[in-house]
Amino acid sequence: MEMENSKEKLSFSSVDYILFATMMLLSFLIGLYYGFFAKRKQNTTVEYLLGSKKLKVLPTAISLTATHVSATTLLGVPAEMYKYGTQYWACAISGIIVTLAVNYVFLPVFHEIGSASCYAYLEHRYNHQVRRFASFLFFVYVVVLSPLLCYTPALAFSQVSGINLHYITPILVFVCVFYTTFGGLRAVVYTDTLQFSAMILAVCVVMILGTKEVGGIANVFEIANDGGRLVWFDFDPNPFLRSSFWMVSVGLTSMWISNVGITPECVQRFVAIPNLKDAKKTVWIFGVGHMLIKLFSVYNGLLIFAKYSIKKCDPVFNGDVKKYDQIFPYYVMDVARKIPGLPGLFIVGALSAALSSMSSCLNSLSGTAYEDFIRPYWPNATEKQASTTMKILTFSIGCVCFVLVFVVEHLGGVFSIGIAFSGVTSGTLLGLFTMGMISRRFNTKGALWGSLIATTVVSFIMIGAQINIYRGNLRYETMPFDVERCDVADNSSFIYSKNPTVYRENSNFDNSSVHWIFRINYMYYSLIGTILVAVCGYPISILTGGTENLDPKLLSPLFRGSYKPEIEKPPVELKFIEYNSEEIEKLKDYNEKKDVEADV
Repeated sequence: MEMENSKEKLSFSSVDYILFATMMLLSFLIGLYYGFFAKRKQNTTVEYLLGSKKLKVLPTAISLTATHVSATTLLGVPAEMYKYGTQYWACAISGIIVTLAVNYVFLPVFHEIGSASCYAYLEHRYNHQVRRFASFLFFVYVVVLSPLLCYTPALAFSQVSGINLHYITPILVFVCVFYTTFGGLRAVVYTDTLQFSAMILAVCVVMILGTKEVGGIANVFEIANDGGRLVWFDFDPNPFLRSSFWMVSVGLTSMWISNVGITPECVQRFVAIPNLKDAKKTVWIFGVGHMLIKLFSVYNGLLIFAKYSIKKCDPVFNGDVKKYDQIFPYYVMDVARKIPGLPGLFIVGALSAALSSMSSCLNSLSGTAYEDFIRPYWPNATEKQASTTMKILTFSIGCVCFVLVFVVEHLGGVFSIGIAFSGVTSGTLLGLFTMGMISRRFNTKGALWGSLIATTVVSFIMIGAQINIYRGNLRYETMPFDVERCDVADNSSFIYSKNPTVYRENSNFDNSSVHWIFRINYMYYSLIGTILVAVCGYPISILTGGTENLDPKLLSPLFRGSYKPEIEKPPVELKFIEYNSEEIEKLKDYNEKKDVEADV
């Protein structure tokens, strides 16, 4: 097979640009409709945050799936598989555990409380200080992660269009902030549904075309196996590896339980479903959809490897792509360039994934910030004032996230950064909620000290690791790439293996100069945080007397059995008084504005 011209410019057609503009316009119009023309205006907190608690199962499940299938998943996971192999497939095991944990441990408690802020539980279980600390952690999580969610698709669009991502980012942020600010949860849910449909269609078409091009599924796995990419069960317990079965199935499970089961953007949707039975159906649909998209992304990584193994040239080595995070968009352009509009549809899907994740975070954060930090100091605010305040918060947070995009672009790969940043807050929050729902003895002092210790330790590990990565002191060797037919005769940025036609990035790089605590894999950050909350907080709780008079409803149903609910006082007997006509006339004279006869 003759070598194709790998230096050929792959870029958007006019049809692709039209598709991109159409999706942005539709998202904008949905926000416009729900903000200004729908019968239910977004001028009450219940409508703005919970859609009046009348959301349907399927749109809500799709919205949840779209929220958690970010552009980091669509673009970052294939790049990760291309470089390091398929061990990430174990996310399917994590997905099953997460779905079961959410449905049977956390969801029943939140649905019974019914608050727009899931952190209201922490105030009932502990006190307002713990609630505000948790809300602050969520604020940090959204402000740090949202720029990453926006940066990833902007990077992809920049690759296929040649337009500087600094020009693309403002458009994405503006559209997202607009329909989230004015449309509320309804606009977020229905925009997510539209965007998710585009995303799924694009991913499926690309998978079919890519599989056909390399000769079928069997060839995809055969080429991946020959290239060493098929890693199914690496049971090495070494916590300093780039990836292993335990890191994905155990380490990431705690982060996903936190991000799905106890974050406002998810709990907000669970509570918006009218009854618990339908809410559980929503979680199951979401769980299956989430796992499938993750596995599709793993397979897409194998497709990329198969194609460029056949061509015997890695696009990054050859200079066609600047960063591995851009390799999947480049692959889509390479595979689908003969079909007008398909590359545009895929990029729209990636952009949609980013917008859905970012919009959900902004909507939830505005509600959380208002409920936990503003309402206590403004208890007499009208519903309209509250709704307006949340819209202002959404807009302000969106502006901050936009500015931080210019910081994110100087960090490492989006896949590892996203998980590392999320792990700092998710572990602590999971520890607080889990210990509160399963342990009667865990008390406020244990929760405060445990969460402070966990957050401090994990932040220290994450920041130290990122500093070393930024300085080039901490690197991981990639699996081998064939560069025999690349146009570039030599590339000094890569370290070759013994075979001059094969290279491994960071081959034999020694990380031993970095302190061991900073070499702990980022997938374990959330698990470390959860364990620290429990290990540090529980002894403090015991030493300070545990918890007294705990309401059993604050415990998960699975852990209520050994505790007998307090005997409720018998209801007060109602006595009905009969009034004669003269007494009724006197009551009318006493308060002419009330219809006493109807009340009687």
